[in-house]
Amino acid sequence: MPEPAPADIVRAYASAKSRADVPAALTACHRDAVFETIPFQALARGTDEAARHFTGFFRAFPDYHVELEYLHSADDLVVGSGIISATMRGPLAGIEPTGTSYRLPFACHWTVSGGLIIHERFFFDFHQMCEQLGFSTDYAAAQFRIWREKAEASQGRHDGQPGVDHSTSPLVTGGIVE
Repeated sequence: MPEPAPADIVRAYASAKSRADVPAALTACHRDAVFETIPFQALARGTDEAARHFTGFFRAFPDYHVELEYLHSADDLVVGSGIISATMRGPLAGIEPTGTSYRLPFACHWTVSGGLIIHERFFFDFHQMCEQLGFSTDYAAAQFRIWREKAEASQGRHDGQPGVDHSTSPLVTGGIVE
């Protein structure tokens, strides 16, 4: 049986994330994949860490939905855009839930190799998300900075670089929520 096309792998991944089905989403990913969420300055290395991040995010936004508008592939690279939407029902990085929703455009690129996603770099407008959720960008950025600093300290790192294992932070339980 031929390997699925890279864009089909990304579609299956996005569909699973729209159902908040972390195990199904991660079956589309290599166990050592790297996941970057640029607006949060968050990086998960490997599917175990990604599972904790995704689980925490879906606790905060249980109705998260991805609408893919397009995907284009060139060899192992898939680029895409669409709309993400969700309602904040739980805390995220120390930010209390507002019960309000966001709907905003995103862009992403994925690298797919051997039938699995090995890298995801996800972009959206952080300011627009904060505004729609009812809190200031400055406040949210400060909360994410505190989250990253506590995670880095728990790892013995103090270099301010993203990419630490945030899962062991005392701030984090199951991802990026308090």
